[in-house]
Amino acid sequence: MEKRILIIDDDFSLRKVITRALSSSKISVKSVSTLSEAWVTIEKSNFDLIICDVMLPDGDGLELVKKVKKKNKNQAFIIISAKNNILTAIKADQLEVFEYLPKPLDLNDLTISVNKCLKSERSLKYETQIDEKLPMIGTSLVMQQVYKNIAKITKTNHTVLITGESGTGKELVARAIHNFSPRSEFPFVVMNMASLPENLIESELFGYEKGAFTGAEKRTIGYFEKANGGTLFLDEIGDMPIDIQARLLRVLQFGELSRVGGREVIKTDVRIISATNKNLLNGVENQTFREDLFYRINVINIELPPLRKRENDIIFLSNHFLSKFSENSKQLDNDALGFVKQYGWPGNVRELENLFKRVSVLCTEKIVTIDTIKNLIDNKPKSFETFIESETEKKSDGVSSFFNDFLEKFFETIEDENTELNLYEKFVYEIEKPLILKTLKYFKGNQIKTARVLGINRNTLRSKIAKHNIPKKFSK
Repeated sequence: MEKRILIIDDDFSLRKVITRALSSSKISVKSVSTLSEAWVTIEKSNFDLIICDVMLPDGDGLELVKKVKKKNKNQAFIIISAKNNILTAIKADQLEVFEYLPKPLDLNDLTISVNKCLKSERSLKYETQIDEKLPMIGTSLVMQQVYKNIAKITKTNHTVLITGESGTGKELVARAIHNFSPRSEFPFVVMNMASLPENLIESELFGYEKGAFTGAEKRTIGYFEKANGGTLFLDEIGDMPIDIQARLLRVLQFGELSRVGGREVIKTDVRIISATNKNLLNGVENQTFREDLFYRINVINIELPPLRKRENDIIFLSNHFLSKFSENSKQLDNDALGFVKQYGWPGNVRELENLFKRVSVLCTEKIVTIDTIKNLIDNKPKSFETFIESETEKKSDGVSSFFNDFLEKFFETIEDENTELNLYEKFVYEIEKPLILKTLKYFKGNQIKTARVLGINRNTLRSKIAKHNIPKKFSK
């Protein structure tokens, strides 16, 4: 029996190519360019498969999918789109489409999907409301696969392990999985293992009873209970102490816990999403991470690519951050564009975002040059020896000459047995005041902007202003 396919796309050349690729003695293909044409055609005829673009001249192709499925929930769709982001992938998946393929289209992938679709049976899935705020952005092919994986994961309750370098957006992925899941109305709770002292992790995770230890003045619920019904995101799980890993494993196995110092068994319904920038299998080999826990948390793995492997996204993200943080629509010139595209970005998306935060504050020109980018970019930290070498070789004025003069005076007194050493602390103290003073002057005494640029909180800035006796006229 002949199969019938309808193609909806406003690109005439693409419609022609797809039609030629799919047409055969067993498959007839019809094509239209608008949603209105498509609806009239669908009303008159039945199709085994509809291949539909998202962005059409008279509307959103996904709205057509909704409309058609109200009449025929088993109608098969393949969605194609140049609007390649996580929201499109999730919407397409939740609307029960057979496949979502990003543009530029790979005809081989399309042919494989069409053949699978025409042989498959359809099944109804649930549909949830979607927040239009994009949790992640990027159009590269490697990110398309990430989006598709996230879209599939949202409908499950499996534990997920997100891996990738620091700054790649692991928490964003965790939030996306939660926000588009049936648990979205319940809490999303974040616990970062690396940010807590080891002796506090157990009590913070499981809670504690009054009197369980010194300072435990009242019963306190932990992160597991706070996240009940929702999602608990365990960031940097590779830093979890080995003894607490055993307790976590029991919760994952039996869905119950006891607070520190308590005997009451508490049932818990929490989805666990973990993240790490470490190789946990190395931890298993070194016996710093339990093998049984590794397989419990690694039911589904999402590996996030570093920014240097998302070359097509770097300019896209740069323009996005410039628009987001700059009030006067700054733009990168061609040399700056070339530099950000070629730079290695060891801090990944976080480093890129922080760069453009600094650009928005410190760059007064509308056109951002390569020199501005180079001056504001986060370079990899140098070793102290390399720093000494590079700085002493410089002949320029400013910090370098100050550094050289300071070292010469310091080393002149180093032979004196009564000299208090601690070069690092002395140098930091000497350079801290002019650094704070100059930044305050630039922002006309605005402490909020000064603290933001220096990377410290306002209370810390105030204490340093007092410590260095900086005049009030510079610190409003």
